[in-house]
Amino acid sequence: MLPPGNDHFVEAPTLSYLDHMRTQTHRRSVAEKEAREAEWAAQDAGAGAPQASVEPIPLDVSNTDEEVFDSIGMVESTTEVGSESEYDDPFATVDQSELTMLDGDEELAESAEATIDWDDYLFEAINQLVPDTVPKDFVKKRRMQVPSDSWYPFKSKEVIGSFDRAIQHWWEELIRTSFTVLDWLAHCGIHAPHNVSRRSRENIRKMLDVELRQTTSVFKNECYTLSVAQMLSHELSNPYVHPHLEFYPEECHGRGIYRCTQGSKWLKHLSPDLRVQMFANNKKHFYIFEPAQLITGEIVVPTFIYKEGLELYAKCAIPEMVEVPCQTSKHLQIHSALEFDSDLLVPINVSKFALTYDEIDMGANGMLTSLCSNQLWEIGGATTPRPLPNPWRIRAAGKVIRHMPINLYADDTSGNLSKRWNKHISFYCTLAGLPPQCAKMQYNCRFLATSNQAGVLELAEPIVDEINDIATNGSTAYDPALEEDVLVMSLVLCFQADSPMHAEVTNTFVPNVCLNPCRMCSLHLAKLDDKRKQDYVRAFVHINSSGDHSPVPSRSWDDIKTQTYQLWETAQDGVKCHFENGEKERGIRDTTNRAFVEIIQDKTCPELHNDVKALAEKDVERLFNSMLKLKVKYMTHDFMKSLKPPQLVEVLAAWQAFNVNSLNIESIQSKYLSSHFRSLVGKDFKIILQTAPFVLYRFMNESQITWWNSLLTLATYIFETRINNMSEYLHDLKKHINIFLCHSIRRSAQWVNKPKFHMLLHLPESIERFGPACLFSTENFESFNSVLRTASVHSNRSSPGRDLGLRFLNFDALRLILSRARICNRQTNKQFYAAECVSQIFSQNCLIQKSMGYNRCLLGSSSSFPTQIPTPLTKAEKVPIPEYFNQFPHSQVSQVSQLRLSDKDVLRKGFFCVLTPGGDSSKQVIGRAESLWQIKQPHRTRFVINLTHFCKKGISRFYRMRILEKTGSHDYYSVSDIKACLNIQHDCNSGRCQIIPNNGSDSKKGEGAPPANILVHSDDKQFILNSASLHSVVAHRQLASFHLEPISPLTWKSAIAEGMKEWASSTKARQTQKEAAASKIAAVVEA
Repeated sequence: MLPPGNDHFVEAPTLSYLDHMRTQTHRRSVAEKEAREAEWAAQDAGAGAPQASVEPIPLDVSNTDEEVFDSIGMVESTTEVGSESEYDDPFATVDQSELTMLDGDEELAESAEATIDWDDYLFEAINQLVPDTVPKDFVKKRRMQVPSDSWYPFKSKEVIGSFDRAIQHWWEELIRTSFTVLDWLAHCGIHAPHNVSRRSRENIRKMLDVELRQTTSVFKNECYTLSVAQMLSHELSNPYVHPHLEFYPEECHGRGIYRCTQGSKWLKHLSPDLRVQMFANNKKHFYIFEPAQLITGEIVVPTFIYKEGLELYAKCAIPEMVEVPCQTSKHLQIHSALEFDSDLLVPINVSKFALTYDEIDMGANGMLTSLCSNQLWEIGGATTPRPLPNPWRIRAAGKVIRHMPINLYADDTSGNLSKRWNKHISFYCTLAGLPPQCAKMQYNCRFLATSNQAGVLELAEPIVDEINDIATNGSTAYDPALEEDVLVMSLVLCFQADSPMHAEVTNTFVPNVCLNPCRMCSLHLAKLDDKRKQDYVRAFVHINSSGDHSPVPSRSWDDIKTQTYQLWETAQDGVKCHFENGEKERGIRDTTNRAFVEIIQDKTCPELHNDVKALAEKDVERLFNSMLKLKVKYMTHDFMKSLKPPQLVEVLAAWQAFNVNSLNIESIQSKYLSSHFRSLVGKDFKIILQTAPFVLYRFMNESQITWWNSLLTLATYIFETRINNMSEYLHDLKKHINIFLCHSIRRSAQWVNKPKFHMLLHLPESIERFGPACLFSTENFESFNSVLRTASVHSNRSSPGRDLGLRFLNFDALRLILSRARICNRQTNKQFYAAECVSQIFSQNCLIQKSMGYNRCLLGSSSSFPTQIPTPLTKAEKVPIPEYFNQFPHSQVSQVSQLRLSDKDVLRKGFFCVLTPGGDSSKQVIGRAESLWQIKQPHRTRFVINLTHFCKKGISRFYRMRILEKTGSHDYYSVSDIKACLNIQHDCNSGRCQIIPNNGSDSKKGEGAPPANILVHSDDKQFILNSASLHSVVAHRQLASFHLEPISPLTWKSAIAEGMKEWASSTKARQTQKEAAASKIAAVVEA
């Protein structure tokens, strides 16, 4: 035993509460608890009133004392008690308002049912465990007195932590950061029973009126989907989303394109019924295809509405009034099918609009509404006139219309963490009006539906039906910027998926071994053997017999729908081969309709045959693809497998020595890339693309280097995230696609068996419609699959689609509340905001934001850069303060280790950059950072870089990239003059750098065994500008100044001829090998 007086003695355990109360441990715990409660009471008393951009409507909140649950005598369950959909609730008859974690309104609190007394339960539990009788007052806890509305819509801060099991890991992170509320929960150990959490989630959903919609597919599968209309309404009212949303397309004249709003699809190619319908000016609403009068008195008809810069414009047609024989009324008419770029349309600033259609007075002819008989005719168009006013004016009923297109994504997802057995088909979406830095956050990726039973078209049906309703009739939502209700209209701007999923959705074949390998054009084969003919090879690369460009006619969505319905009529004759031959001839395959065709052609199931007939009579559209209703890696494999073991050793060493500075690559797993080249993913191929010239070129012949170089140049255009000049970009992109395809066909025409090579020809069209390729890549959605996999682990097996839907619905409700959006309590029809104490859980804690997929750093202003990254200097980096800084006698000069120049750019010693001193682009300087310095002055802080100069030389014949040579001079420059960070590699080819065994002198430290061999650079004089870099692409391209001529018709003809010979030669060689092997086997058998 420790000596008396020592406070840290070890006390023997006791079951008697009286003995326990006498111990110093108990007394110390009581004193600490009282001190904490006093501190919390002081903090609550000093808290200010909630702040909101809009005054919240006063709440009618119950003042009933609340139960506080204590965990003494209880054991927290760490396992899921049961599915939300199947849990047998033992408290079904208990008063809801007492067990809920929500702050109830008066009408909800006036229930006559009894409540369970948790203090009595605790009292009985303790008396079962201790030898002495415990006075009942001992377990009565002093209730925390807090304002009843400070944690609205929750009853108190104690219960937020158990709102959803899906966020338990957030609380664990917060406890480690000593967050006040969660620290209190951790110390007091307050936990609510599972059924209380479940009922609280149900009540939150009822209060917010968020629903999980249930439908039955045509194949009798239950489908559960979240409401698209509610999602749009919530996003519009969310203060973390609304400020970044755009509701109008942008006209940039092909300059600085980086987001979906600037693509031609939204701006130019939507049908009149789906494009932006109205704009407001001077509290008046003006609609497209509805006459309006300008302040000059001229009458115009708006047809397109768009933004240019910060101003809103309308492209307008000039109408004509045409006399109608024998009638007093006249025809008001415009030209039909006017395109956005038509010379017949005039752009007019919306501030010039004065009178709406019903206000226009034609003088002696009366009001325009009577004169034109509320009709607008289109010359050369439909014989039926457009009704006036615009039908959307009637639907809006005085509300502003918000145009909110979405990008829809579908994928097959694994239902377990091993990523195997992809059983779940899932739909996600993002808002097309968000900028890319917002759209790629998981916070803004919205789950819509999943199922492990229904197919993609079955699951899509309720989503398509709701989107069509929103596109046709709109949906009401609240706009916090206008502080009023608005009408939201939406459509699918872009559908994204992998190739098999796309084929199913677009009613086309999977473009592998099929007669119709392209879903965008009508590239077609009569039979598979025709692939070995020059006619098909030329059609594959869109070249005619003369070598000139000759594109294959495009497919249209209307034609696909028409041909699908024609195939159904063909199937009615009962001859299966007629239907299948029609599919192959047209290149159409509707998986839904094909299943019904198989039923009606199966004579053994007359009951099913009758069901299909009944469905065809009742709702024929359900027999087809539900999307018809909607308004609208090979080169690496081949090369790596040809390398021999000694060459792989050199590859490993070259990758190890590669300079990853300014590439946004932390490190290169060289051993993994070389060992698993057959199963690499997208990010791995990006690494290979940027490193290939300095790692793989040494093992290639001239033809291979030319081929690879064309691919690397093309990749820099495809991965460009901001297009400064669309017309020039598309011209260069098409040229480099043709260069790459020409080199591919020249090596072997067998590449026509890879449909993705052909799809490159359609890439410029997609970029023109939607913007840079990164905007419609699937990587952002694929990363969200991990969230679904994690959630699916805790769902049951009987109805995982329903359980996962409820889980994401609960998350959306919590996300909405914590974001302090304006919410309507559907049970009381009152509008409210969550109390500031609740919203601060999200707004003031980066861990919570990160756990919900929100990254506020991506939204930082460019004016906040450069900033210092607080990392210590190494001994090798530290240098004395140079004499250069003597010119700043009253400033504090210090050396810094790293600077952040932008969201993606970091600068430190050894990094290369290009800068323009004083902003003069004619005096560009290329150099390597030797040291970074901070100058602190009374009113500002600036950063200076010590740069070693490099000058441009010629083009390396080996790397086919620009040579940079060290000059030996250096100077000091302002960091704010830096234009871009560069990736520059040592010229190992001319320097004849050697690969030697690693003797342990390598100073780089890291996990795992050190590399067996290292690449040693022979000098520090000559370097290569890495034109394959996918970072700062434009800066690298401009500095390289390397021009390639387009492919001529003669070059195309010779390339196809050589490629056909190579294909025939390799096919014959393989055939000879097979025959030789067969002969050997036959000889062995005979022997």
